[in-house]
Amino acid sequence: MYSKEKSKQLREEFWNQFKTLSIRRRKAKSLPGDWLLNNTGVKALNLRFHVDRDVAQVGIDLETRNMDKRIELFEKLESVKKVLEEAMKSPMIWELDYIRENGKSVSRIYIQKEGVDIYNDKTWPVTHQFMYDNMMKLEAFYREYRDFFKYS
Repeated sequence: MYSKEKSKQLREEFWNQFKTLSIRRRKAKSLPGDWLLNNTGVKALNLRFHVDRDVAQVGIDLETRNMDKRIELFEKLESVKKVLEEAMKSPMIWELDYIRENGKSVSRIYIQKEGVDIYNDKTWPVTHQFMYDNMMKLEAFYREYRDFFKYS
C-alpha cells in the first residue's frame, strides 16, 4: 500500500505521461492537443477515461440527476449501438446505472482493459496505448454523430 503522497505522485505521473503522449500524437495528426471529454456540446454527455488498480476504461458518461434526460440520451446511444461498436471495433459495456467510486450514479457506455494498474508503471505503456487508441475511435464516432445527440 502506498502513502497518500506516493499514491498522488504516481497518479499525477501517469496522467502527465499520458497527456504528453496524447498531445504529441494528436498534433502529428493535425488534431487539437486536448481531448473533447467535457466539451462535447451536449450537456450531461461526457467522454471519459478511468484507470484504477484493476482496469482502464474509455467511454461515455451521462451525468445528470434528471433520470428522464439520462434515459433519453442513453436510448439515443442505444439507437446507434451497432455503429458505435463498429467504430470501436469491439462490443461495449452498457450500464444505465453505473456507480462511480465516489458513489455518484451515472450512465456509462465503455470499453475496458483488465490487468492494468495505475500504480504499476510497468503497465503504463499498454494502458496509455489502450486509452489513446480507443479515445481516438470514440472521438471520431462522436464528431460524426454530434448533431444527432444535440438536435434529434
